[in-house]
Amino acid sequence: MKLTEYQKSDLWHGTIFRFPAGYPFESSVDFMLMDYPHSESGFALYCVSGYHAGSLELVLPKEAANPVNCSISSQWMAENWSKWVYAECMAADVEIVEKTAY
Repeated sequence: MKLTEYQKSDLWHGTIFRFPAGYPFESSVDFMLMDYPHSESGFALYCVSGYHAGSLELVLPKEAANPVNCSISSQWMAENWSKWVYAECMAADVEIVEKTAY
């Protein structure tokens, strides 16, 4: 599902954002939303694919968070993707890969 078409209001840790990228990433890259308690939002994005897998890419700002249920606003993420996350990609090109239960 595309980020701009995502119907749920919240994004939870473990959510993966897959999007087209360029240098220094591969042509497609995955970022994972992860808990990051040392920030105002409580969340960060880590690269989880390719050469940069395991690298902290971005600590999300306080305004991204929904403090009531410890999540990130999907609307904020869609509206601020190019500004905060990756300027060379539009939010409409970002795919959401939700974690699944095992």
